[in-house]
Amino acid sequence: MSAPSVINTDYNQDILDQYGYHIFSNGTISNGSSCYLTFDQYYPEIDPDGTVYNGTTCDYPYYHIRARGAMGIVFGTLAILILPSTFHMLRKHGARHSVVEYKRFRLFGRRWQWYWLFVAHILAAVSGFMSIDIDRDYIQGTALTSYGAVYTAIAPTILCAVWEMTRHWCSFEERRVFEEDPFRFKNHDRRSQIHLIMPVVFYLFAFLFFLLTVLRNWSLLIKINSTFIVDDRWKVGAFFGFVAFMVTIFQVGITFHYYHPRIMPPKIYLSFIGVAAIIAYSIGMAFDVRISPFNPLANVPAIAIWGYLPILYIMLIMNICAYFERNEDLVIADEKEDRERRNMNSLLQNLHTDSSADTASTLFTRRSYTNEEIKAFAKAHVKESQLQDLPEEEKV
Repeated sequence: MSAPSVINTDYNQDILDQYGYHIFSNGTISNGSSCYLTFDQYYPEIDPDGTVYNGTTCDYPYYHIRARGAMGIVFGTLAILILPSTFHMLRKHGARHSVVEYKRFRLFGRRWQWYWLFVAHILAAVSGFMSIDIDRDYIQGTALTSYGAVYTAIAPTILCAVWEMTRHWCSFEERRVFEEDPFRFKNHDRRSQIHLIMPVVFYLFAFLFFLLTVLRNWSLLIKINSTFIVDDRWKVGAFFGFVAFMVTIFQVGITFHYYHPRIMPPKIYLSFIGVAAIIAYSIGMAFDVRISPFNPLANVPAIAIWGYLPILYIMLIMNICAYFERNEDLVIADEKEDRERRNMNSLLQNLHTDSSADTASTLFTRRSYTNEEIKAFAKAHVKESQLQDLPEEEKV
């Protein structure tokens, strides 16, 4: 990066004093609200009425793209390239293949993880390309503040996507139990109350995470530059993000406690690794400005490994795992068909062991049959009756 050749300026000192302009040794002139370059071909003219001609703002992209900008281009491009896969997974897993839709298992609920991930794609792409001007600007300005707001919004968005993925897995395990036995759980027991409270608790802390880290006065970034990020507001916001992550982990414990799944999907704990890295980075940058993405002179490899890689990692994990998974409705339908087949085989086996001379009424008084067995027996009886009604030449 070659330094510009600063030239001496010749302004009317009375005009400068009247409008509060000061000339600085770095080749700029500013009155606190406006800042202009005053070197090389950039030479603003100030009229006695305060009008500025040929003025070039201090955040003009004067330099060439360097490592920070190149890394941002790669990050933004990869986020865009993964986006079509996210659309495909939304269509695949958000489609309905079931005739009946229960109120507690709405189709809209399983789509939320992909909605949040879609927003994360957009934020990642925008922030990646915004980082180009951080390298190019002569003095940091709008590019750095805009980048800070957009990039910071990625962390709570990714956290919400992982939460919805975990919550939906819990809902899927509940649906599997419900399909097998609709009367296993009561509607207003402690379990249902926990399912009602958990999303409220998570989104409360996620919103506080967003409020304290994203919704702030980003103009301070220009005045205090890279040291502003160590303020207590950011630290408290990162702590709330950690609490929201703990709520997500607690959701996994609730799922195992009530529904006893055979195994936790790999996408859950693999995504947790990425979220843990994002939360750790949010806390770490508050204590070390050398790794802060809001520091124009920060360590570029540190930003790439801690700031960008976990985000892309979660996007890939969610899409790759969803590629090998089937739609929830299809899984439920196969499990239901398998239960009916097993119940029918069990019923026929029990009927075979009973005396063949006994009537159907005698069989039902000899032992207690489950609802599924009775349904299977009825289907088998109807099918046999239909077969007997066919002509002899069609039975073959």
